[in-house]
Amino acid sequence: MLFRLRPLADVSPAAWIQAGVGDFDSGVHALLPAGFAAYARLPHPAESADGRPLRWREVAERSGRAVDSHTRFTDIAGPEDEEPRAGSFPAELLPVLCEVLAAHTGTPEHCYFGLWDGWGWLDADGPVFHLPGRDHLLYEGPLDAATEFGDRGPGYFFPQSPSLIWPEDRAWCVATDVDLDSTYVGGSARLVEDLTGGSRLEALPAELSDPLG
Repeated sequence: MLFRLRPLADVSPAAWIQAGVGDFDSGVHALLPAGFAAYARLPHPAESADGRPLRWREVAERSGRAVDSHTRFTDIAGPEDEEPRAGSFPAELLPVLCEVLAAHTGTPEHCYFGLWDGWGWLDADGPVFHLPGRDHLLYEGPLDAATEFGDRGPGYFFPQSPSLIWPEDRAWCVATDVDLDSTYVGGSARLVEDLTGGSRLEALPAELSDPLG
């Protein structure tokens, strides 16, 4: 398979994120730069006993509770609920997220992807850029190449999303931390409206100061 992701020896395109994020304990700000008009949290689906993806709202309804940007999965889950996978946005939903993101940038064919160097997927010995508590490798390619990180060639695929995604025009930024079961997005108010108001993704309005779920 021809991979469209190109590893970069020059990590300076990530400098604006390094300068814009907060300290390790600053909540969403530790993952995303300040300055966006709006932010959103996308909880990763849980899994039902029969293997069906479960949105957090479904889990919360069953337990008689509510979900907001501060909710932890343990706040709403019952003993039968399998925890969502941490560290990677779901492979089956990543193309949907990319489709929404593409409509909110003028440079969908030129995007950057940060990958936590602890995953060891591609070129793990390359130069890294530093964010609070994490080192990342940097790649570039078209936005829809975000789905290629888990593809290691014929017969081998392990779902893995980028840890960070942003377009060349910096219209938005997406962060999925290795330890978290939610992905966070910063961008325009219209982008967050499209994420939270659509039916294909579960998304909640968030604040930069929110504690990480």
